[in-house]
Amino acid sequence: MSKEQFIIAMRFLASSVSVISTKDQSDNLYAMTASSVTSLTIDPPSVLVCVNNEASIHDVLIPGADLCINILQKNQQEISNLCSSKQLESKRFENDFWDSSHTPFIQNAQSNIFCKVDETIAYHTHKIVIASVESSQSADTFNTLMYADGGYLD
Repeated sequence: MSKEQFIIAMRFLASSVSVISTKDQSDNLYAMTASSVTSLTIDPPSVLVCVNNEASIHDVLIPGADLCINILQKNQQEISNLCSSKQLESKRFENDFWDSSHTPFIQNAQSNIFCKVDETIAYHTHKIVIASVESSQSADTFNTLMYADGGYLD
């Protein structure tokens, strides 16, 4: 299959928009927008996240690291755009979206899933991060920001 065929096919796979957030041992904050997030197992609760090798968060996501999967609400496109722009990387935490007292998380997200990295697997241009879920909090109603075909869905 050609790369172009694969890209076209994947544009029709709708997914929720999440921001992965963490901090390193020096308390430097990191965040990136991700659509490649999925539940892995219920028992024990675990998730899988795919991270591009070029992402600044890549080297921080090592076994034992804490992270949060912030599933965004429809009104949080600005956060998604901010955390996906390399040019705005230094400004990702210069706002009041975040609580960074511990593992950084987005306030008022659809859900915040707090995890600890169990294992990572290198796969070509990406790292597959397998993390155990330690806790979560969620909004009362479904209002998740979705992405497909190169744009946000209504």
